[in-house]
Amino acid sequence: MRCEEWLKEKLNDGELHLCEDIRVAARKEGFSQAELKEARKALGVKTFHQFDEDGDTQNWFWYLEVC
Repeated sequence: MRCEEWLKEKLNDGELHLCEDIRVAARKEGFSQAELKEARKALGVKTFHQFDEDGDTQNWFWYLEVC
């Protein structure tokens, strides 16, 4: 549950957050990849894949829809 609260706080601004940045920050906080995945599912985190003029990039973003 702690990881879920942490992730919600990180994504609660409605902005796009680079997935890799969130993963690195989660590791620094001591959360496992499994905990982060479970928190993402529980919160309904949305993903966005960035494309440019050459097609897709390696950039994936996470965000929460703000109501």
